[in-house]
Amino acid sequence: MDSPNCNSVQSKAQSWFSVWMLCALIAVVIVCAAEWHWRDLGYKPHLRDSAQLWSIQRDRVYTTTSTPLVLLGASHIEYSIDMKRLDQLLPDYRPVMLAYNGHYPLAALRDLARDEAFRGVVLCDIDARGLSDYYDAAQQPFVDYYHHQWSPSWHLHRLLLSDWQRVAISGSPQFSIVAAALRWLANGPPPWRTPLRFHTDRSGDIDFSQADGAALMRGFATGFREDLSEHPPKLPTTWLAELQRVRQWCDTIRSRGGEVIFLRTPTSGALLAAEDEAFPRAKYWDQLAAAVKSPTFYATDDAYFATLHLGDGSHVDYHQKAAYTRALVDALAARGLLQH
Repeated sequence: MDSPNCNSVQSKAQSWFSVWMLCALIAVVIVCAAEWHWRDLGYKPHLRDSAQLWSIQRDRVYTTTSTPLVLLGASHIEYSIDMKRLDQLLPDYRPVMLAYNGHYPLAALRDLARDEAFRGVVLCDIDARGLSDYYDAAQQPFVDYYHHQWSPSWHLHRLLLSDWQRVAISGSPQFSIVAAALRWLANGPPPWRTPLRFHTDRSGDIDFSQADGAALMRGFATGFREDLSEHPPKLPTTWLAELQRVRQWCDTIRSRGGEVIFLRTPTSGALLAAEDEAFPRAKYWDQLAAAVKSPTFYATDDAYFATLHLGDGSHVDYHQKAAYTRALVDALAARGLLQH
């Protein structure tokens, strides 16, 4: 025979269960309503990049069954390479995307040089400005996160978050209830409609039918000139002398059987004009190979890249990525820098 105390405990448990189920139902209704609202306005789910997503790829530089091919750089290479196509074209390599939008890659290159377990090839997309020591620490926050905070639990968290962001608009912080409330209280503008689609392999697709390429080009050129006021070009002799640190990193990677290939991806229009004015190729880039004892490839020396249309003077439309990737592999292979 049940005691009154047992019946009371059971009743309370059932009450709490009902409360939790009601809360869960309300939460589901709110999320579904928010999803319907944002989708009705034309927004789509958007995977967001992060130090955690970068760290997942950083874990992949270790392999004994193929040669790691680590892609370093910023948005030029991150948004131009079709990673699946690259994997198909280079079956003896394991492509790994460690480029990060808006961040020059020297910290990541230094980290790979210091990593005695890394034995692979680095394809480093960078320009003369990015080789200045001003930018040595640009990707250091991601390197530090990987070595000091990254863990299996965070790995699992990021995998689950990526799955959520791929299917739900509310997985992006700018569409959260808190962010929406703050925008409403401040009478702020709606969230930005990004023309970018990001992938878990950390490559990105830009749809220029959804972007103002001319305005972006002007913005890049203006940003370049503004940055020069804070970080003026160093004299060619100073720039070359400082490349000894880069040569040491390259030598260390080569000593373990690897290689570093420096790539200068194409730019055009106002951005290219500003770059050429500040860093004349003959005085800077053309001196790089001898200074660091590593192979270099200036992409516009190849006919495909010399005539390539860049929607914003800096990036290719996602429809061009497969052809762009094939042309880059062919050009590097023709120069004996990759095997395919």
